[in-house]
Amino acid sequence: MKDKKSLRIGPCEAWYGLCVEDGADLPITHESRYSRSLAPNETVNGAAAILVSSDGRYLYCASGAQVSAQNGVLEMCSPDAEIFIGEGFETLRGAWRALVRDHLPAGGQAPPALFFTAPQYNTWIELLYDQSQEGILHYARSLLANGYPPGVLMIDDGWMRDYGMWDFDAERFPNPREMVARLHNMGFRVMLWVSPFVSPDSPVFRVLRQTNVLVRDAQGEPAVREWWNGWSALLDLSGKEGVEWLNRQLDSLVERYGVDGFKMDGGDAKFYRNDDHTAGRVSANEQSTLWAKAGLRYPYNEFRACYGMANAPLVQRLADKNHSWEQNGVGSLVPNTLTQGMLGYAFSCPDMIGGGEYANFMANSGKLDAELFVRYAQCAALMPMMQFSAAPWRVLPPEAATLCVQAAKLHGQYAEMILSLARHAAQTGEPIVRYLEYCFPHQGLEAVRDQFMLGDSLLVAPVLTKGARVRSVVLPQGRWKYVDGTIYDGGCIVTVPAELDTLPRFVLQA
Repeated sequence: MKDKKSLRIGPCEAWYGLCVEDGADLPITHESRYSRSLAPNETVNGAAAILVSSDGRYLYCASGAQVSAQNGVLEMCSPDAEIFIGEGFETLRGAWRALVRDHLPAGGQAPPALFFTAPQYNTWIELLYDQSQEGILHYARSLLANGYPPGVLMIDDGWMRDYGMWDFDAERFPNPREMVARLHNMGFRVMLWVSPFVSPDSPVFRVLRQTNVLVRDAQGEPAVREWWNGWSALLDLSGKEGVEWLNRQLDSLVERYGVDGFKMDGGDAKFYRNDDHTAGRVSANEQSTLWAKAGLRYPYNEFRACYGMANAPLVQRLADKNHSWEQNGVGSLVPNTLTQGMLGYAFSCPDMIGGGEYANFMANSGKLDAELFVRYAQCAALMPMMQFSAAPWRVLPPEAATLCVQAAKLHGQYAEMILSLARHAAQTGEPIVRYLEYCFPHQGLEAVRDQFMLGDSLLVAPVLTKGARVRSVVLPQGRWKYVDGTIYDGGCIVTVPAELDTLPRFVLQA
């Protein structure tokens, strides 16, 4: 064991960070029993060995680590790197700022403004594996016809010839350059889904197996691993040869067809192994990080499972969610997004509205919960980004579909505020979506994880319970103006009306 640090958790202390997927289990307190290994990260979302405390402390390791909490003691162990402790910074915000200063410097760049100022649209749930030129153009035209503004449009898995054969399928895309040009003329920016996988029975694999472009297993053979679409070889981006091969593929798509960037899916550390034979002799976590670094070449990017990469100009989407009110669905959006902020993933996007886990969505396709769909859209509306896929006008009754357009327009009303916070995050590393504890320290708000602050003055409390038409909201100290104009004194819990057309939100009064 390279390093090990143990800290006694204070009686009112709360620790945040580590693992996006564990957002609902945070914070870690003196009463917690918690265990998570990130050596490597086996989860489907972003992670890093970062923990930040409401009492103004932090734990940080640049490599993978194991974390546990029991009997009031928090322990971090790393097999191969030093663990750093920072103390004496008084508050959660103070600890986060100190961590950024000491270890996670902000780079000064944010993703393009369109990610924040308009909704995003992804063709995955709408078209699944039947991606086609005709289907995509119809989807784009229908978005505009139904009142949605143009934004980033992501063409998902199925547009290409095969995994690793990154060119359009000619039968389904007879003129992709013209398609992209037409989408641009409508006001969209266009991204393509790609992954680090190479089909092992493809012509590309037969060429690459003779090179250093592919990861090799402990026996020195090209590693073929199971992922959600079958079995594939994996790119090795730890050497010059692999990086140059990937750059050639993606640069060609930009140059030949005019696409703007890439949804870079996969790259999960769990698909690699620490004993893989790689050009740079890197760990599984490092391969995940290198996949993310490859995306920095393209300002229009999206990732889901980064390891590390705090404060980089990368869009970080939450993992695919079920069409559900529970913690595997809409119930995870707020706590997981809050956790992203404490890992330096400020430029965050919830999953596709209504749920992006396609098998679950298809299983519910004949019995979609319109109320859930609307509340999902509202929850996403005042997050840094929001993303539609399944067409509300197609899958919902008219009234619910109208409320989804209303949520998209609400995001537009706050676009300048969100964009300003994104630019501030790029300069300072401060999260856009913030825990109440981050903004209002030591008021007993440590465990609030179903509300969030957008910046320091807008409190958002999405309705996440089926059938609810009122919402209990924890208000920090101060005077707060509700969306209906009512003024409330804070420092207490209030109950406010929350009809299906309302996203509960409060503005802090000067």
